Amino acid sequence: MHEQLSLQDKVAVITGAARGIGQRIAAEYIAHGAQVVISDLLDDAGRHAAGELGPAASYVHCDISVLDEVHAMLEVATALNGRLDILVNNAAYNPSNPAERTTVDKYPDEVFVKMMDVDINGTYYCSKYAAQQMIQQQSGRIINIASVAGKVPLRNQIGHVVGKAAVISLTEAMALELGEHGIGVNAIAPGSTVTDATRGIFYNEDGSFNEQGEKLVSFVPNRRPGQIEDIAHAALFLASQMASYINGHTLVVDGGWTCGFMRDF
Repeated sequence: MHEQLSLQDKVAVITGAARGIGQRIAAEYIAHGAQVVISDLLDDAGRHAAGELGPAASYVHCDISVLDEVHAMLEVATALNGRLDILVNNAAYNPSNPAERTTVDKYPDEVFVKMMDVDINGTYYCSKYAAQQMIQQQSGRIINIASVAGKVPLRNQIGHVVGKAAVISLTEAMALELGEHGIGVNAIAPGSTVTDATRGIFYNEDGSFNEQGEKLVSFVPNRRPGQIEDIAHAALFLASQMASYINGHTLVVDGGWTCGFMRDF
C-alpha cells in the first residue's frame, strides 16, 4: 500500500453503500485501513454487505432525506472513535422505469420532487452535519458522487440532470466555506457505469454488448462502460493525502465521454 493512499484508522461514512458503487468504495477504503459505516435504506443488503466486508464495516439504516435519521447515522459513525474523517455522499434516486424518463412537459412531478429530496436535500443534510464534526477536528473530506448529467444535460432525465448539477454547485460552495478548516470537498462525475442494477442495459446473457450497450459505448473514446472500481479508485484518491490540495473539483470519470467525442443520438 502506498503510504499516501493509506486511510489507516480513518472513519468513513458512505451513503447508499449496500450495493453498487457505494459498496465498492467501502471495500476500497477498508482495504486501505479505514473503518466504514455503510448507510442505506436496503437493510438486508446493507447488513449483508457489512458482513461480507468484515469487522471494519458496520451498517446503519438511513433515509438521507429525513434529517433525524441523518443525525442518528452520523452520531453512530462518530462514536466509533470520536471522529469522522470522510463522508461520501453516494445515495441518490434515479428511476429506471422507462415511463419515468420523458420530456419536461410530461415528467412526473412526484419523481422530480423525490429526486430533489434525496439528491439535493439529503446531500446537504449529510454534508452540513458531518461538517460540524469535521470543523471541530479541523480536518476531513467530503466526496459527492455527482454524474456527467450534472456537467452535460441528458435527454428525458431532467430530475437527474438538475439534481446532479446542484450537487456539483453544492460541492464548490462548500469547498469555499470549509477549506480554511482543513476540510476538502470534491465531487466525482461518473459516466455510464456498470452495476448489478445496470448490467442488463449493456450486456446480453453471454457477456456480449446488446444493441443498447453498443449505442452507449459508441460515444465513449475508451469504447467501454465504466466499472465500479473505476469510481472507487477515484474516491480513494480524493480521500487520501495525495489529494490534500485538491478542493472544489469535480473529477469526471467517464472514459472521455464529455470531452466532445462524436455521438449520433
